[in-house]
Amino acid sequence: MIRQESLEEISDGKLYSENDCVKADTGNCAGCRQVCCKGMEASIVLDPYDVYRLTQKTGKSFNELINDKIEINIVDGIMLPNMRMNPDTNACGFLLSDNRCAIHDARPGVCRMFPLGRYWEDDTHFKYILQKGQCNKDNLFKIKVKKWIDMHEGEPYREFIILWHVYLKQIKSAALNLDEQQLRILCMYTLKTFFVTPYMSSDADGFFREVRERIQKAYTDLGMR
Repeated sequence: MIRQESLEEISDGKLYSENDCVKADTGNCAGCRQVCCKGMEASIVLDPYDVYRLTQKTGKSFNELINDKIEINIVDGIMLPNMRMNPDTNACGFLLSDNRCAIHDARPGVCRMFPLGRYWEDDTHFKYILQKGQCNKDNLFKIKVKKWIDMHEGEPYREFIILWHVYLKQIKSAALNLDEQQLRILCMYTLKTFFVTPYMSSDADGFFREVRERIQKAYTDLGMR
């Protein structure tokens, strides 16, 4: 989800790389009520790697998760999946009764970064920002960015984020010139290609190879390159 506010409006005004230290460590959220996991509506938008990790963690397919943990909404003109809030508690469906996350080691990228966000300098370069007023916890500690976001996948993960960002930007641009039926076909193609169809790989490196192949094929199928 792209935000149009200025850097100063939404952050401390600084840009961080993976190796920089930032005041974002919550101390394992001790004493926190996990407000960040509640009332988020459709804002926790998922990318293909998020869904891949969720299917690996839960043993459920995308279609099975859609039944109660994930939903699909329009994001900047395109249908994309997001985490579903429990209608009874208005909390993420994976938030346990003790306010702990049931999928913490497979949580989505938005959750891994929080309270950080990405700031795109251009289509192929991004830095991280510390967002204002996002974390409910006081006295955050300094921590290296790549450690905070649990970036154990290294450079392949960064490359995937860029590839997915560029793909979404291109199909959102193409969608502006489509009629309702054509837009639906484009959206269903993207959902089926990157989310519904299972990935055969059992590890992150294999996923990144496979998703790169799917993105290249999508450009060909959609006549975008």
